[in-house]
Amino acid sequence: MPIEVKSLEELEKIAQKGIECRVKRNNKDGMAKIKVRTNKYLYTYKVEKDRVDEILTKLNCKNIIDLDKQKPKEQKPKKKEVKKQEKEETKETKEKEAKEEEKEEEKESTSEEEKTPTEEINKEQQKQ
Repeated sequence: MPIEVKSLEELEKIAQKGIECRVKRNNKDGMAKIKVRTNKYLYTYKVEKDRVDEILTKLNCKNIIDLDKQKPKEQKPKKKEVKKQEKEETKETKEKEAKEEEKEEEKESTSEEEKTPTEEINKEQQKQ
């Protein structure tokens, strides 16, 4: 669980020890959270959106990440959806395999039909 910091002075001390600082702005209520990650804990500090940049300049954070400027992460598909896709893919592959087998059988049957007249001609030639 993150620990909420109430004073700016305390946040400045923690930020010096911190690995990184993250900023998350909330557009609905006009507030922002500054999150400072240390080796052991995550500390949060709530502030008005207008003062965020001012406070970040005061903090001696090694790495500052603005979460609102980053691209949103892609959501993972749900397990049910994945299973449906797998079933559909297996059905499709089975249908393709069946069609390929039919084509091969047709080729074999046509090639057998073609062989029979040539075999007959060969037999006739051998008899002569």
